[in-house]
Amino acid sequence: MSEFIYQIKNLTYHNSDGYIDNINLNLGFKQVHVLIVKNSSEQSVFIHSLRAFEEDVQGKVLFKGKRVDENLLNKRDVVLLHQKPVLVNNLSVAENLSLTNIPRRKFFPLINWKKLKKTAQEILDKLDFELNYNIKVGNLSRENKKIVYIAQVFMKNPQVIIMHEPTEGLSAQNVSKLYRIIQDYKENGGSVIYITKQWEEALKLGDQISVLSKGRISGGLSADIAKKDPQSLLNMLEDYKYKGSGGDKEAGTQSVLDAVFKAAEFLTSEYELKDVLLLLAKEVTKVMNADGCVIDLIDESTSTIIDSLEFKTKKEFQAQLKKEVIIKIAQQSDIYYSNQQDRVFNSLFEKMNKIKTIICIPVLIRSQITGIIQIYYEDFYVYSKEESKYLSAFARHAAIAIESTRLMGRSALLQESHHRIKNNLQSIVGLISLQKRFIDKNPQKSIDDILDNITSRVKSIAAVHDLLSRDKLGRSIINVKKIIEVIVDFINIDAKITIYLDLDNIFIPYSKASSIALIINELVLNCFKHAFLGKDAGTVHIQCKRFNEKVFLSVKDNGVGLAANFDLSKLDSLGLSIVYAIVTNEFHGKMDFDNRDGTEVKITLPDQKILIK
Repeated sequence: MSEFIYQIKNLTYHNSDGYIDNINLNLGFKQVHVLIVKNSSEQSVFIHSLRAFEEDVQGKVLFKGKRVDENLLNKRDVVLLHQKPVLVNNLSVAENLSLTNIPRRKFFPLINWKKLKKTAQEILDKLDFELNYNIKVGNLSRENKKIVYIAQVFMKNPQVIIMHEPTEGLSAQNVSKLYRIIQDYKENGGSVIYITKQWEEALKLGDQISVLSKGRISGGLSADIAKKDPQSLLNMLEDYKYKGSGGDKEAGTQSVLDAVFKAAEFLTSEYELKDVLLLLAKEVTKVMNADGCVIDLIDESTSTIIDSLEFKTKKEFQAQLKKEVIIKIAQQSDIYYSNQQDRVFNSLFEKMNKIKTIICIPVLIRSQITGIIQIYYEDFYVYSKEESKYLSAFARHAAIAIESTRLMGRSALLQESHHRIKNNLQSIVGLISLQKRFIDKNPQKSIDDILDNITSRVKSIAAVHDLLSRDKLGRSIINVKKIIEVIVDFINIDAKITIYLDLDNIFIPYSKASSIALIINELVLNCFKHAFLGKDAGTVHIQCKRFNEKVFLSVKDNGVGLAANFDLSKLDSLGLSIVYAIVTNEFHGKMDFDNRDGTEVKITLPDQKILIK
């Protein structure tokens, strides 16, 4: 059996558009082979040659070692996805999807419409395309026609798909979907020849890359090599005009060594992690001839960005990637490259200004993702093989810096715990003193109720300490989501009350954690004690979200609601007084009440007062 599923051997062909001469190309099983063809006429000639069986075609096209002919193409083992959709405008989306295999009955009506529509919905759902299968194709936009055509081809489930400029006319969102579809297709055993003008697509999709220029294959290389040295790929293309590193190679190497030694000096000192990473960002920018560098730190357990550090040469530069993009890039465990020629480039950013190129590399500790280094350029830029090595070296240094900080954190954890316990005890004493003064003003309160309140507050502070002590990474940060889950767990002892959680992963420093725990404790406890008096059951919805540089916390119940004369300034509740004091005095935030359909307490906290600085 051949090691290749599809082969082109010594293929020579010409027509009115041009010619190709002695083309050799191999496609492996479960492989994407990207063919970069900058000339549209050459693309057209190549596509025609694959379906031309006339005498003027020389060479062979083989599928699993057998010569490709019209009969084999009709079996749909090898399918062409043309640049322009091949559809029937007068038929519906569902009919077009099943055009070559319409489900039929043995009796009238001959067409099984129920099955046809069900199959259409299934393929659209599978590929994550939102289209009404009842609409006639002629009424669709150009992009949606392309989507129907793509779905039609994948619905045939061929073993090989030859794609001709498949992303042309697609939005950035649908381009990303198509990339995912191709990846899934490959993982499920499919193989693709991907014909495009955009060499950037080759780095994203390809396993193997070839360049067709002036009728001949001018070169080829594996995608792994191209990612490490994209300049070697561009040198095969005729219109290589991208800015590269240039300069004296020895001088460049020396500057890298200087930067590495400088970073090593920082690593062996007592500098804070942020200082070391900012130094690395500055040195990466210098060595890579970049205009800026961002280092994002990621929490491995939740895939959440917990901190971000940036160095840039000009204030006006902005290259803030979307959080989901950062996580996705980090998970690829390889150098990621994109520029403004890429159709998805603009969609990568939360904020972007005067940037045309980005290069990213993940930071790994024992194969675990702990961050990414992102460098950016005002102009188009392509890194060299040497520069990919430099980037890898800097990523290792970032990993060492992070790991060193963790080790220091573990060794100091016991000593730090003593300080934490002392601080917690002081907080507990303060709360008991507040409770005592409150009793003096409200002597009618029962001892059991008072002790329950004190116990709950002590538990909430202890929960924070316990979470922090169990952090395997030895960090002094904590996830608000975890705090809420733990507190809800020990308060929720009434089976009649259901709690719903909608929580983001939000990391805060230890110094803020006890205050947040007290806020959650008081609000949830208040629901359990007062919201459902005289009711058989109830629900509590807790939300904690972060957006627009603010943290939003909401605790809502469907209970009896607040009294008509409720006045926050005249509270006789110690719990709500504690919450209000923490929100307004410590965090400079805002606290509001909504009395519709129960009670909702809404708290807004500014990022800079609560998050890691």
